[in-house]
Amino acid sequence: MAEQIHYRPEQAKRLRPETADELEKFEGRIAEINDLLDQLYESGLMRWLKDFVGAMPEVSMIALDGLNTEHGQAGMRNLLVLAKQLGKVDPDQLERMFNAMHAGLDRIDETATGEHQSPYDPPGVTGVFKLLRDEDLWRTLAPVIEGAKAFSAESRRQRNDTGKQQNGDGSDSKG
Repeated sequence: MAEQIHYRPEQAKRLRPETADELEKFEGRIAEINDLLDQLYESGLMRWLKDFVGAMPEVSMIALDGLNTEHGQAGMRNLLVLAKQLGKVDPDQLERMFNAMHAGLDRIDETATGEHQSPYDPPGVTGVFKLLRDEDLWRTLAPVIEGAKAFSAESRRQRNDTGKQQNGDGSDSKG
């Protein structure tokens, strides 16, 4: 004879504690997703994304037509070179450089509009000799001069490397 099944409906309707916790977390996440979707819809971003995705074939054809030109290909190559070079620069160093450039451009603008008075008026002959001995001026110009030297040396090196590659045998075509 078969054994009796011990089934109690009130116990079957109750969830185990760990299942109840997981269900509660899941319901919280679903509520957050619904809130996000509501905000995206109310802001108009959802409609814009829907229209953009719907127009994707036309948008991609326009983009491909633009990239399939000499200028488009050169632009993409330039973007790749820029991204590669930016990858070599320390972000903190880049930020300092841009902050310094910003301060320099502000000072240029202030001096040009007369908001900042430069101590350097047209020097005359004796003033030029004084400027040549001005330590603050040389401390300020030293990084610019060294940067120009490094730029010039690297440009020369790349020109020489390109010339050697074009000759094919490693000899310089100029001499």
